[in-house]
Amino acid sequence: MTFYDFKIFLLAITHVFGEMFFEIIHFIFKKFRQYPTAYISIAYLFMTMAFCYYPIFDHWITGFVMMSLPIAILGGLIASCYLLVKKQKMIATAGFIWILFTFPLVKRMVGIGNGEINFQPVSSLKVLSFNGESFDKSNKNDRYWSTLQSDIACFQEYSPNPTIEKQYANNIVNLTTFENNKLIGLALFSQYPILKQYSKIWDRRNQPNINGYLCADIAYNQDTVRVVNVHLWSMGVRINLAFDALKKGQIKTFTFELLDSFYRLKEGFEKRDEQMKEVESYVSGSQYPVIICGDFNETPFGYSYGKLKLSFKNAFEEAGHGMGFTLNRQPYYARIDQQFFSSDWNVQSCTTLSGINISDHFPVVAHYILKKSLTNSPKLLAQR
Repeated sequence: MTFYDFKIFLLAITHVFGEMFFEIIHFIFKKFRQYPTAYISIAYLFMTMAFCYYPIFDHWITGFVMMSLPIAILGGLIASCYLLVKKQKMIATAGFIWILFTFPLVKRMVGIGNGEINFQPVSSLKVLSFNGESFDKSNKNDRYWSTLQSDIACFQEYSPNPTIEKQYANNIVNLTTFENNKLIGLALFSQYPILKQYSKIWDRRNQPNINGYLCADIAYNQDTVRVVNVHLWSMGVRINLAFDALKKGQIKTFTFELLDSFYRLKEGFEKRDEQMKEVESYVSGSQYPVIICGDFNETPFGYSYGKLKLSFKNAFEEAGHGMGFTLNRQPYYARIDQQFFSSDWNVQSCTTLSGINISDHFPVVAHYILKKSLTNSPKLLAQR
């Protein structure tokens, strides 16, 4: 075959496939005009699912799209069933397949662990994460602190508490002045030596500076581990006020609160994206085993959660049980307090302690075992 003949053959193939492509587009467009709502629902399901799997776009609109995944799944299911009844089998089948692909994402909401996982008889590292915004400072709650005592404890919205502090040998505390000269911020307590530390409180501009992170390299037995305590941007969404106004027939107040909640959500998506990038700079490519815990202020379908899932595992997903909701206030049905870990660890258990209600969040406790401790491989010595 000469070059001229090959060129003619290539043009013919291109023409045939071009016609097929345009025929398919024409067919889909024709059907779209017949069932526009169903087609849009399935397309939106695919887009939402794709963003949750690979959150490569950090625009605030992406945050709203990812957060709506449960609604997208319901809409896609209804649309697929409707198209199947209308004998639109090809698109309906695609819809059902995409719904199946969302199952790993839905799994983020549910812990599938069957109780505590048993490993060889080696010591585990107990890590506590707790937002203490509304700690009851009365002595009657002192009994909880002995229950919560851990090897490493990470507190968000922490105020000085001698009962807690005397239980730990080492600490990092970064506090700022809140209303009425109240000190509040981040704290990390450890029973093991802290070799290196870095902390930062982000400036909220004319608002209380309560968000930030602590990064600590800790000498754990003969190893060094990196623990990050993070408290991402707090939104203060007051959706309950909007519904209260609607019940009272106060339409103007309802509209104002709804718009205010939208703005707060939008600002929260933007700020958490920026903050998460800064936190990632301390954990990406770390030579030490990593644990990241704290108050992320967004659901498992959020951008920050999705970004961390690309490199880390979530402790509750791997070893939790049930839904593990961590809010002790409206909206109650949310898990916004998380613990993530690198591949250097096995997670033995992860529990939301919903019986401890001394704050507007519930504490999260997880037990970790270094994989290298299950083998005879040389250990990484901690160096000061």
